[in-house]
Amino acid sequence: MQHISPAQPMAQAMREGCLGLRVGRLQRLVGRRFDRELRPLGLSMSQLGVLSALTTHGGIVKPARLADWLGTERSTISRNLALLEAKGLVRSAEVSASGRTMAVSLTKRGSDALAGAEGAWRAAQASLTDLLGDDAPAKLDTWLDQLDGT
Repeated sequence: MQHISPAQPMAQAMREGCLGLRVGRLQRLVGRRFDRELRPLGLSMSQLGVLSALTTHGGIVKPARLADWLGTERSTISRNLALLEAKGLVRSAEVSASGRTMAVSLTKRGSDALAGAEGAWRAAQASLTDLLGDDAPAKLDTWLDQLDGT
């Protein structure tokens, strides 16, 4: 006789409808598509998001503020900023006595990199909207707005 684990009902419920697992998988699959297109440019989707946020908001920005705008962890922003700074795409505008970056700004090279990534970004975007539908961004925005308000 086969022993049934007490965790079996939970595992079954998660397999049948866990939003957390599904959204995580969706993020990985969508991210891979963008990363694949951006790889020849030496950028990831996360890095492109940072460059876009810096361009949109302009000026000198604190990493914590960037993390808030992008809805990501501060440690992720720190890693991406370090990589972008090494490539000359952003620069530290303010550094603490301990050597920690307190604020960053976009360089001309960073602005050029963002502009140069347009074709790769558009290719990934078109591929995904062909698969998911033109209304996919609006649907996701609705869900994000609903969750942001809670």
